[in-house]
Amino acid sequence: MSIKSKQLLWFFAFFLVFELNIYLSNDMIMPAMLGIVDEFQAEKKFVPLSLSLYLLGGSSLQIFLGPLADCIGKRKLVLTGNALFLLATLAVPLTASIEQFLAVRFIQGMGCCFIFVGYAMIHELFDDMAAVKLSSILSSTTILAPLAGPILGSAIISRLDWRYVFFLSGLLALLSLLGLFKTMPRAAPTVTRLDLAAIMRSYAAIFSNGRFMFGMFTAGLATVPLTAWIGFSPIFVLQEMGASYATYIALQCVILSGFVLSSIAIQRLRQDFPLVTLLRMGGLIAAAGMLGAGAGRHHVDVFAACMFVYSIGFGLFNGALLRSAITASKESMTLTTAAMSLLYCIYLSAWLQLYNVLCQRFGYALETYALLNIPVIVVIAACLLLFTRGMAERRESEVRLARH
Repeated sequence: MSIKSKQLLWFFAFFLVFELNIYLSNDMIMPAMLGIVDEFQAEKKFVPLSLSLYLLGGSSLQIFLGPLADCIGKRKLVLTGNALFLLATLAVPLTASIEQFLAVRFIQGMGCCFIFVGYAMIHELFDDMAAVKLSSILSSTTILAPLAGPILGSAIISRLDWRYVFFLSGLLALLSLLGLFKTMPRAAPTVTRLDLAAIMRSYAAIFSNGRFMFGMFTAGLATVPLTAWIGFSPIFVLQEMGASYATYIALQCVILSGFVLSSIAIQRLRQDFPLVTLLRMGGLIAAAGMLGAGAGRHHVDVFAACMFVYSIGFGLFNGALLRSAITASKESMTLTTAAMSLLYCIYLSAWLQLYNVLCQRFGYALETYALLNIPVIVVIAACLLLFTRGMAERRESEVRLARH
């Protein structure tokens, strides 16, 4: 292995720390949110609102960062994003009210906006197979964080003040910033100036693409049940059920581990496995799991088992859905990915806030959450059916054209 390749692998390692820390910082604090709102003498509705604002922060800059990356260089943007996240993370423990806490959490979430720039660098710096393997490792952080975060957070707040969660996250952010500054390759910008007219035309074409927009709407909606569980579960389990942190962690592991199993299963599929089949199979499994969770909402063990099934189904169809939506556009992949990230976070935040309003109206209980998921899964199933039908029709049309 050459010195250069060693440096690139160190760059990847520190970028992995940066991405994992962004997700961990959010998941570690969730078990402490009840204590935080009590300390600030605020209402329970601010527990899931903290997650929604963090996600909105993560959707606020991508549409500008895509073009900017080519103009000023990806290295500068990634370092700026890491520094912004570090400063915001260290500012959270200094907040003195729930309003200040939420505002800083929004800024902290902006760090997530810079992640896709690092992904682009990895695809540019490594060959095909290496890039695929490294991207797979990066993607696993979205699985690891919801599983490890509550465990680490619960361990910290059971012995120390909740602010130490952010001190730990700040140390990791400092580590990644120093490491990336030392190891991240330098490259000249690919364009000398921004062509705003061309950028606007590209974004207009992306946002007017019906298949892209419909796919992103479906993907955002499908993510809501699991993300809502992460945001609301401290209220459901720790407060309403009066359960222990051990029970809370166990439920997180059971429900979210289905996503891990589906990711392993996807790695074993043959290269030419039809995406339409994966979408339909995953949608069917997810629908069965969610309906079962609604029916078994009065028995937490049955509910958790069925949500585990939903997690498996979601993991099977989500990647295929995003891939199908992204490739629907013929515009720049950087801009399309930025648009995808923007829409994904906006849809997710909007639906989470709707859940929050309804739970506030009908009670923050596991039964309320389970019933809310039933109409959501019906809409998801209908959207997947329409989306895959369109995919099948296009494939048949392409086959007929190829024959002629």
